[in-house]
Amino acid sequence: MPEIGEVARVVHYLKKHAVGRTIAAVKVQDDPIVYGKVGTSAAAFQKAMAGKKVVDARQQGKYFWLEMDSPPHPLMHLGMTGWIRFSNDDTAHYRPQKEEEQVWPPKFWKFMLEMEEKSGGEIAFVDARRLARIRLVDVKAEDMRKTSPLKENGPDPVIDKDILTVDWLKAKMQSKKVPIKALLLDQGNISGVGNWVADEVLYQAKIHPEQYCNTFNEVQVKQLHDSLIEITTTAVETLAESDKFPEKWMMRHRWDKGKKNGGVLPNGMKMKFLTVGGRTSAIVPEVQKKTGAVLGDVDSGDSGEEEDGGKPAKGKNGKSGKSNGAAKKGKKSEPKPKVAKRGRKAKKEEDAEEEEEEDNEEQSEEPEEEQPPKKQRKTAKGMSNGGASKKKADANGTVSCHQSSCDPGIKTADQILRKCPNHADTQAMKALTLNQVGHYDQAMALAKEALKNDMKSHICWHVLGLLHRSQDNVEEAVKAYRFALKIEPESVQIARDLAFLQIQVRDYPGYIQSRRAMLNSKPMIRQNWTAMAVAHHMAGELATAENILKTYEGTLKVQPRFDTEHSEAQLYRNMIIAEMGEYKQALEHLETIAKSNLDVTSVMELRAEYLLKLDDKEGAKEAYKALIERNNEYRKYYEGLEKAAGLDRTNSEDLKQLAELYQTFAEQSERLDAARRIPLDFLQGDGFRSAAGPYLRRMLSKGIPSTFANIKALYQDTTKRAVFQDLALELLQESSANGSAKEETNGDGDRFKNSLLFFLAQHYNYHLTRDLSKATEYIDQALELDPKSVDFNMTKARILKHYGDLEGASKLMNHARELDEKDRYINTKCAKYQLRNNQTDDAIRTMSKFTRNETVGGPLGDLHDMQCMWFITEDGEANLRMEKYGVALKRFTAIRSIFHTWTNDQFDFHSFSLRKGQVRAYVEMLRWEDRLLEHPFFARAAVQAIKIYVLLAERPYLGQGLTNGAGAEYEAMDEAEKKKALKKARKEQDKADKVEQERLAALQKDKAKKSSGADGEPKKEDADPLGNGLLQSATPLEDAMKFVKPLLEYRAGNVEVQTAAFEVFIRRKKFLAALKCLIAARNFDPSDPNLHTQRIRFRRDLDAETELPTAAKEVIDEVLAGEGKGLVPSKDDLVSTNEGFLKEHANSARHVLAGLKVKTLLDPSKKKACEGEVVKVLDLQDVGIEEALEGLEVLREWRSESGVRGEYLSKAKGRWEKASVFTE
Repeated sequence: MPEIGEVARVVHYLKKHAVGRTIAAVKVQDDPIVYGKVGTSAAAFQKAMAGKKVVDARQQGKYFWLEMDSPPHPLMHLGMTGWIRFSNDDTAHYRPQKEEEQVWPPKFWKFMLEMEEKSGGEIAFVDARRLARIRLVDVKAEDMRKTSPLKENGPDPVIDKDILTVDWLKAKMQSKKVPIKALLLDQGNISGVGNWVADEVLYQAKIHPEQYCNTFNEVQVKQLHDSLIEITTTAVETLAESDKFPEKWMMRHRWDKGKKNGGVLPNGMKMKFLTVGGRTSAIVPEVQKKTGAVLGDVDSGDSGEEEDGGKPAKGKNGKSGKSNGAAKKGKKSEPKPKVAKRGRKAKKEEDAEEEEEEDNEEQSEEPEEEQPPKKQRKTAKGMSNGGASKKKADANGTVSCHQSSCDPGIKTADQILRKCPNHADTQAMKALTLNQVGHYDQAMALAKEALKNDMKSHICWHVLGLLHRSQDNVEEAVKAYRFALKIEPESVQIARDLAFLQIQVRDYPGYIQSRRAMLNSKPMIRQNWTAMAVAHHMAGELATAENILKTYEGTLKVQPRFDTEHSEAQLYRNMIIAEMGEYKQALEHLETIAKSNLDVTSVMELRAEYLLKLDDKEGAKEAYKALIERNNEYRKYYEGLEKAAGLDRTNSEDLKQLAELYQTFAEQSERLDAARRIPLDFLQGDGFRSAAGPYLRRMLSKGIPSTFANIKALYQDTTKRAVFQDLALELLQESSANGSAKEETNGDGDRFKNSLLFFLAQHYNYHLTRDLSKATEYIDQALELDPKSVDFNMTKARILKHYGDLEGASKLMNHARELDEKDRYINTKCAKYQLRNNQTDDAIRTMSKFTRNETVGGPLGDLHDMQCMWFITEDGEANLRMEKYGVALKRFTAIRSIFHTWTNDQFDFHSFSLRKGQVRAYVEMLRWEDRLLEHPFFARAAVQAIKIYVLLAERPYLGQGLTNGAGAEYEAMDEAEKKKALKKARKEQDKADKVEQERLAALQKDKAKKSSGADGEPKKEDADPLGNGLLQSATPLEDAMKFVKPLLEYRAGNVEVQTAAFEVFIRRKKFLAALKCLIAARNFDPSDPNLHTQRIRFRRDLDAETELPTAAKEVIDEVLAGEGKGLVPSKDDLVSTNEGFLKEHANSARHVLAGLKVKTLLDPSKKKACEGEVVKVLDLQDVGIEEALEGLEVLREWRSESGVRGEYLSKAKGRWEKASVFTE
């Protein structure tokens, strides 16, 4: 491809033969690609150029243009094979011309300019592959570089030296994470650098092309800058004549492959060729060393390999070449030149639309070669791997069988392999089928054997990539896909699989390269353009993404109407413009698409948003009013209207206008709720009371059950919740005196009173206004009026739960469920309450009423298939409370598997969303997936799993069937007794496994179970229902790290996460990591009781560690003196620090318990005294049931005597008489 030097050569000859002269005549050949792709036509070009005078010829990178005496000016890009020819001069550069090109007019000309004055002469623009672009830019000459596409391109290293400084280059490199060569080739960064210039720059700068651009030091950046300026300046000054390049340049010797001493530099060093993201790169390994992180999925060739992928592999006869048949006939087998493949592709590209970005094509660097006859190529391909086309047909049958059913696929493959044992493609497909049914190891072994039989089979490499992908081995999968594409570059399926894998792991540079190749291959498909835009968008290159979408739209001769995909693409482009911060441009674009776009609501919402951001208050006000008219219950529209009207809720002077504004909307509809509810958020004092009273009366009169849920957010304000309480009590008094709050008949009075009593029960059950006796009183009155109300029974169950009577709450919730057995919500609530009461079997039975119960595993299996995380989590916590650690760990691990499945589910949407055109939703999905593990359910399950693994690390016997209760006796035994105890425990565990299997079987229905679920995936019987395999882990702390790492990455702001991670790190003696957890926990909550316990333990364990390296100790001391200052007390201050902590938090149950745990840790002899203090915790005024249960757990951890625990339980039951949770 012509690069900065070659384009400078063209500009030089244009200055020589065109500048200062007038165009006498213009001849054109219509080309809808060369002209049409950039919104121009041959006729328009002819009309614009005729009779014009050429004032100047200029260049920016790979673009050049003629400055005319008046606009428009022709802007051109040579593409891959474009050039400017002159009838009276020879413009050839370092490549020799073919003899047939001497004729005039030349082949493949697009326009010819006949010049006036002097000796006349003609200038022709030629392009064989139609990848060049010719456009007209209707701006002033001085504004050319401020206009698209030049303004989207980076600075020119020759004419923009004042911009492209060392500091500028350093900032650009630090802002991205791509291989340095990719950064240089991206015209949006630097204009004019192509493949050979980039290779030369990197060689002279002694930089490896694979190394990430943000890993270089200042010296290397300076070397790169100087090399870039020197190489490009020399290329321009010599007009790209390679014979004039310095002898030390790699370019002088790059094309010597195949010659004697080819590829060897004058200094004796030898060039090698790498493939960096699909681009061939010449390097000198002795000079260009890797000094930082590099792209991990790069294939490199040996020094003797060709740039096009290397020598042909040897066949079974030991002879090179793909065709064994040719060898048998005595003909010399030669490798197919890559240029020949390019020739075939060029023919297709001439019939299809092409995209403007061509830099992915390396083959243009190589000399033209003759293309082998088409028939010969087919024969060579047909004879691959044994030569029988019948085997290919049978292998295709194996593929079909694999897609429909695994068993027939294996049988078909076996039939082929019996006849041809080494048929590689069949072996590969059998391996893929085996992997589908879960035999990964066997599949991988067979796939590797297939590759040994045929290293040149793209099917074998593709299957190997699929196998690696199935095991999340992304790096190896990418390498395999790249090998497959090297062999079969036109395979759409392989290219698509590679691209999807790259976007899956967020390898945006690689994804951009893959999508560019797919776009160049099939530019007529819209989703290829859209995917390319998405790739740049997700990589943060918004301007490039927007330009791609704009370019495609410019190719459409007729704008589609009533086309959902087109409407979505328009809004996606608008979204990108807005994300660039160009709101004015976004609004202008939106106005142009508003009439034809099908998503009317989105257009209206975006218009209102842009007007508001552009400070067009009047326009925004009208836009939001139109939206409210469209949906008058959407709060976001009202908030936008407030901003557009310049009204501020925090400004007391604006409150009256706000109230009047909402009153206007409320008067428009009696049924409208938002306009009546929203003012309650900002009104205060008498204004609030006067608005809250009618609102509450209105809601209760209608009997709306969600009244309390609708207003409880206001309870954060103590004054407002007091007003609601007074209003409700006044209404109750009024209702009791008059029979109803209004003169209502036909049962409306009862409805009002029921709603009022229900509201008061919820009010007094709420944690900010909790008075359980009053809540019970009001809900009982409501139940007397309507004993079959599901809502009333549910609320009473909640009250019992807050009393601590989980058993009673579970029974009452089940009664509520029986009142309406078709209600899924109440059914779910009932199961949840049963789990809270540790009724795991009953909960499964309850959930089975709304599951299919047809597959192996029964309702529990269905719940796992449905990814019912709340149930799995609650079930795990229930089993944890019952000390069934294996089952609990199994549930929490299942939660992690669900999130892993959600991550892998993206693969389906990478294709589906682009195919259906739902691009905005797809982008949002990608962003959501990036923060998926921030989900509370993952953190909740992960923290509990970590606690179990920590417990297993401390008490390994728990994994052998022993319980916590037997732990003390076990630890006191000698080795022989321990062996006997463990043997007995294992027998008991086996019996328990059998009982559990029978129990689960009983939960299933009697009818035969299907072996696959509704999704068609095979369902297997759970061989370890109790989770003993997980429980018997030999490395529990290492297993815990599987949960710790994602937690610290995605939920680092959670104190509970930091304290859980500390427990793992301190036991693994990772003191620095443990210290960082303590520092993070203190930053979020310095008074956390667990933090106090852990900082004391940290000091004790650190001082007790004798094998800590001196360097590590120095780093820890440095951190303690810096950001950890004041966090960890010294060894001599541990006791006094703890006593001060107890004194400071004497009225907090949790803090007192933490202090008592530290006291026994520092002095075990004080355990008995501390047990008495734990019992006294129940006397604290603000202690709640949860804190009381934590105190009981402390006594269990200390393995206190039954008498102490009995005293504690007795005292707790005396304080919470209705509670059922205080049991051993």
